[in-house]
Amino acid sequence: MIVLPSIAFGGFSGSAKDVTARNVHGRTILGVRSWPTGETTTAQVARRTSMSKITKSYKTLTAAQMLEWERLAEHTSGASVFGQKAQLSGVNLYVRLNVNRVMAGEAMIQDAPASVVSIGAASCRDIIIAPSIVILNGIKHLPAPNKLVVKMSAPVSPGISNGWSKTVVLSSEVEDDWGEADVTKLYLKTIGVEPTPGQKVFIEAYWLDTSTGFTGQVFKDSVIVTGESSYTPRKRVTMDRLLPDHEQHVSSIDVDFSSGAPVVQYDVMCEGHSNVASSEAYLADDLPVELQGTSWALGRGNSEDGKLVAQSYVMWLYGARYGDPAYITFAHRGGYYVKPTEVFGPGIIY
Repeated sequence: MIVLPSIAFGGFSGSAKDVTARNVHGRTILGVRSWPTGETTTAQVARRTSMSKITKSYKTLTAAQMLEWERLAEHTSGASVFGQKAQLSGVNLYVRLNVNRVMAGEAMIQDAPASVVSIGAASCRDIIIAPSIVILNGIKHLPAPNKLVVKMSAPVSPGISNGWSKTVVLSSEVEDDWGEADVTKLYLKTIGVEPTPGQKVFIEAYWLDTSTGFTGQVFKDSVIVTGESSYTPRKRVTMDRLLPDHEQHVSSIDVDFSSGAPVVQYDVMCEGHSNVASSEAYLADDLPVELQGTSWALGRGNSEDGKLVAQSYVMWLYGARYGDPAYITFAHRGGYYVKPTEVFGPGIIY
């Protein structure tokens, strides 16, 4: 026989089958025990594990530190229950903020933040979802230490109107590039399947202040997956977009092409090769015709005596041809040639 916890058990807390009791300000509150639904992702398992570790670590704080967390919790409210904001305890706030920080790759904090941090609401103008592309566009950017957390669901029936419980975290540090966040690879890695045309995907996004763990207002939307998308993301070349099985002569690369104009931004570390004063980067994807051509940029590196050496570079951007992949040649043209050299700054393709 299972004895259900009740008001007779002053201070009792815990679970008995489907009933959970918790003690809040001297009152015992009964509730139905919640059980996880759907498949559990690796990220969710890691989050639950970190939550248990963080909860236990609260007991290692000093009395003064616990008092500061309690004081801060007095000015922080939890989720609304029956139209009223729930009051958080110091340990609740400690766990919540530290779970957010750990999720974003930050270390736990023992001292409570000086005050509650107000963070702007996440916003997004367009969400493009097709089998081969998942992009958030028109994001209103917030600078560091804020990071964008994006949650999405697997494709579900278009008739479902409330699927927020099905969303899982794609990433806690999505980089919005000029207001555009391409999360296609993150979606496929986390969800495991491509978006299905005609199905619905639920989206949540919010800003996380990594210095404190506080989060902003959540942006929510749902999108019907289209069969095709006319949206063309801005071309960008980074290390993960180079051919993995081809010899590369750069140790880092970020070549960002503008949309609608022959303008490009370089940030590349050229290592050089053999006795040739140039470096090549071979691309996994082809370069569109409008992005092929010639451009110039500055370079800088340190000579053997440690002095900074200014240089100039010409870039030749080639599309795939004759069975060879697309590639970019960074050729030294001015100043004393040293290796490695950072090629940086804007250029015009002509």
